[in-house]
Amino acid sequence: MQVTLRRHANNGIAMKPTLIVTRPDPQGPLFAATIRQAWPGPLDVILSPLLRIVPVPVADNLTRIGGVIFTSVNGVAQAARLGLPKGCLAFCVGAQTQKAAADVGFETVTGPGNATELTALILRRGAIGPLAHIRGHHARGDIAATLTSAGVACRDVIAYDQQAQSLHTAAKTALDGIGPVVVPLFSARTSTIFQQQGPFAAPLHLIAISAAAVPSDMTVRTIAIATAPNGPAMVAATIACLRDLAQQG
Repeated sequence: MQVTLRRHANNGIAMKPTLIVTRPDPQGPLFAATIRQAWPGPLDVILSPLLRIVPVPVADNLTRIGGVIFTSVNGVAQAARLGLPKGCLAFCVGAQTQKAAADVGFETVTGPGNATELTALILRRGAIGPLAHIRGHHARGDIAATLTSAGVACRDVIAYDQQAQSLHTAAKTALDGIGPVVVPLFSARTSTIFQQQGPFAAPLHLIAISAAAVPSDMTVRTIAIATAPNGPAMVAATIACLRDLAQQG
């Protein structure tokens, strides 16, 4: 990992920061709205999702499974077309995913905010399979293989793809400017896509959901890693960054 910290002079002039939200719909607008509600200071917000969620055909027969695993709300969004048993037990990676699953009728178990700890919770609970991990084409770790090797039958069901997107024109303009730009990165894949579209001239402040989401080689002004891999921690880290920028101005 090679992240270069660069300090920009602004001649003492306070400049309004820009927040570029890279999450796909519907999470991106919700994150932006949460930041706007929590941050009273001046801020330009640009929605520029770097991923597009595209459903893919699923041939698996899921009518006889003992439960499902959701590691994002995107998986929950695909559930209605998969023929899952009504009231099916759903193991969810965090509170936001759990709420989405509960809202559409799943009996839910809420796990910690990452896949490794959710897998451990399932094993401690002694879940009876077979389970199905409803996930995207791109995923970190291998929940299904880990559970199966530990005696809980589980299979991957790839229900959607996360297709890379280019930054919007407004985002590119901000990133080529002189004002501070704050970019929360919610996954390692998003981080890679963002880095590939650089380098950027603006004073860049990155918020990574985990160490895995820190760009491998990028020049930035500051970088912070959220205290937990979840939405509330990303909101808190983003607000802390905006507060620091306001104090510097």
